[in-house]
Amino acid sequence: FPYTTLFRSEGVQMSIDNVISIIISILGSSVITLILSTFIFQPLQDKKKYVFEEKKRVYESIIVFAQIVLFPAEAKFSLGVARYNIQELSDDENRNNAINDLKMAIPKLKLISKDDGLVKELEKFIYQKSEEQFNILVNRLRKDLYK
Repeated sequence: FPYTTLFRSEGVQMSIDNVISIIISILGSSVITLILSTFIFQPLQDKKKYVFEEKKRVYESIIVFAQIVLFPAEAKFSLGVARYNIQELSDDENRNNAINDLKMAIPKLKLISKDDGLVKELEKFIYQKSEEQFNILVNRLRKDLYK
């Protein structure tokens, strides 16, 4: 009979130890998860979001340039090119402004794009100013956006 109570008290003691061990594990994993989230996962997500936003800005410059160069008459009525004062300036001035804006975006594109040939395609489009080259460029941009 005394042995039974001894085993029962050990059993109770063991179950309390198990509960405490489980609680410590849960709290420990929560702290580790918090640390990993704060120092690893969140910065990676912020970096991906930043790169995505920067790519969108650069791609917008490319689209505006294409609108002004390929479709100058239509671009005068486009809301996407309002920042250029497009209706007040000549077509040549609009093209020069758009090309300067685009050339300023090339170094940024080199930094944020994982596609090494993208800048060459962009420079080829700036030189050729053709709709065919623009379509090739857009396909490359589309693939690059979510990399």
